[in-house]
Amino acid sequence: MKTLFIISIVILLLTSSCVDTNQKNVKYVATGAISVYNLQHLNENNELVTLEVVPQSAQDQWSYQYIADEGDILYLSGNYKDINSSLKVMILIDGKVYKQASNKSDTLSFLTVSGTIPY
Repeated sequence: MKTLFIISIVILLLTSSCVDTNQKNVKYVATGAISVYNLQHLNENNELVTLEVVPQSAQDQWSYQYIADEGDILYLSGNYKDINSSLKVMILIDGKVYKQASNKSDTLSFLTVSGTIPY
Protein backbone atom coordinates (compact mmCIF):
# COMPACT_ATOMS: atom_id res chain seq x y z
CA MET A 1 0.00 0.00 0.00
CA LYS A 2 2.84 2.35 0.87
CA THR A 3 4.51 1.68 -2.50
CA LEU A 4 1.28 2.47 -4.35
CA PHE A 5 1.01 5.77 -2.46
CA ILE A 6 4.61 6.74 -3.31
CA ILE A 7 4.11 5.86 -6.99
CA SER A 8 0.95 7.97 -7.05
CA ILE A 9 2.78 10.96 -5.57
CA VAL A 10 5.64 10.62 -8.07
CA ILE A 11 3.22 10.45 -11.02
CA LEU A 12 1.32 13.46 -9.71
CA LEU A 13 4.52 15.49 -9.36
CA LEU A 14 5.74 14.55 -12.83
CA THR A 15 2.47 15.44 -14.55
CA SER A 16 2.02 18.73 -12.70
CA SER A 17 5.52 19.96 -13.56
CA CYS A 18 5.11 19.54 -17.32
CA VAL A 19 5.48 22.80 -19.22
CA ASP A 20 4.31 23.36 -22.79
CA THR A 21 7.61 23.99 -24.58
CA ASN A 22 5.86 24.37 -27.93
CA GLN A 23 4.78 27.92 -27.09
CA LYS A 24 6.88 30.94 -28.00
CA ASN A 25 6.76 34.62 -27.09
CA VAL A 26 6.22 36.61 -30.31
CA LYS A 27 6.77 40.34 -30.53
CA TYR A 28 6.20 42.58 -33.53
CA VAL A 29 8.13 45.88 -33.51
CA ALA A 30 8.06 48.95 -35.79
CA THR A 31 10.33 51.96 -35.29
CA GLY A 32 12.32 54.67 -37.06
CA ALA A 33 9.46 56.67 -38.59
CA ILE A 34 9.07 60.42 -38.14
CA SER A 35 5.56 60.62 -39.58
CA VAL A 36 2.35 58.60 -39.77
CA TYR A 37 2.68 55.02 -41.03
CA ASN A 38 0.34 52.10 -41.58
CA LEU A 39 0.81 48.58 -40.27
CA GLN A 40 -0.83 45.23 -40.82
CA HIS A 41 -0.12 42.21 -38.65
CA LEU A 42 -1.53 38.82 -37.73
CA ASN A 43 -2.67 38.59 -34.12
CA GLU A 44 -2.90 35.56 -31.82
CA ASN A 45 -6.25 34.60 -33.39
CA ASN A 46 -4.73 34.61 -36.91
CA GLU A 47 -6.74 37.73 -37.78
CA LEU A 48 -5.26 40.47 -39.95
CA VAL A 49 -5.22 43.74 -38.01
CA THR A 50 -4.73 47.09 -39.78
CA LEU A 51 -3.77 50.22 -37.90
CA GLU A 52 -2.29 53.69 -38.28
CA VAL A 53 0.59 54.72 -36.03
CA VAL A 54 1.45 58.36 -35.26
CA PRO A 55 4.99 58.58 -33.84
CA GLN A 56 6.30 61.62 -32.00
CA SER A 57 9.91 60.97 -33.06
CA ALA A 58 12.10 58.40 -34.84
CA GLN A 59 12.86 56.83 -31.46
CA ASP A 60 9.20 55.94 -30.82
CA GLN A 61 8.48 52.25 -31.02
CA TRP A 62 5.22 50.44 -31.69
CA SER A 63 5.03 46.84 -30.49
CA TYR A 64 2.55 44.01 -30.13
CA GLN A 65 3.27 40.87 -28.14
CA TYR A 66 1.55 37.50 -27.68
CA ILE A 67 2.13 33.79 -27.05
CA ALA A 68 2.05 31.51 -30.12
CA ASP A 69 2.60 27.85 -30.90
CA GLU A 70 5.36 26.35 -33.00
CA GLY A 71 4.29 26.31 -36.64
CA ASP A 72 2.04 29.39 -36.34
CA ILE A 73 2.22 31.94 -39.16
CA LEU A 74 3.79 35.34 -38.41
CA TYR A 75 3.20 38.47 -40.52
CA LEU A 76 4.01 42.17 -40.16
CA SER A 77 3.89 44.73 -42.96
CA GLY A 78 4.12 48.52 -43.05
CA ASN A 79 4.43 51.56 -45.27
CA TYR A 80 4.61 55.34 -45.01
CA LYS A 81 3.93 58.32 -47.29
CA ASP A 82 6.44 60.97 -46.09
CA ILE A 83 9.54 60.97 -48.33
CA ASN A 84 11.63 62.23 -45.37
CA SER A 85 10.70 59.26 -43.20
CA SER A 86 11.92 55.70 -42.82
CA LEU A 87 10.67 52.52 -41.18
CA LYS A 88 12.06 49.37 -39.63
CA VAL A 89 9.87 46.34 -38.88
CA MET A 90 10.93 43.26 -36.91
CA ILE A 91 9.57 39.97 -35.64
CA LEU A 92 11.17 38.69 -32.44
CA ILE A 93 10.71 35.15 -31.11
CA ASP A 94 11.58 34.67 -27.44
CA GLY A 95 13.48 37.97 -27.50
CA LYS A 96 15.65 37.14 -30.54
CA VAL A 97 15.27 38.81 -33.93
CA TYR A 98 13.66 36.29 -36.30
CA LYS A 99 13.15 38.57 -39.32
CA GLN A 100 13.58 42.29 -39.99
CA ALA A 101 13.40 44.78 -42.85
CA SER A 102 13.96 48.52 -43.20
CA ASN A 103 14.03 51.27 -45.78
CA LYS A 104 14.39 55.03 -46.01
CA SER A 105 12.66 57.54 -48.30
CA ASP A 106 10.79 54.75 -50.13
CA THR A 107 7.10 55.63 -50.08
CA LEU A 108 6.17 53.08 -52.77
CA SER A 109 7.30 49.83 -51.15
CA PHE A 110 5.74 47.88 -48.34
CA LEU A 111 8.14 46.45 -45.78
CA THR A 112 7.03 42.91 -45.06
CA VAL A 113 8.45 40.27 -42.74
CA SER A 114 6.75 36.91 -42.37
CA GLY A 115 7.34 33.25 -41.69
CA THR A 116 6.37 30.45 -39.35
CA ILE A 117 7.56 29.78 -35.83
CA PRO A 118 10.26 27.09 -36.15
CA TYR A 119 9.83 23.71 -34.48
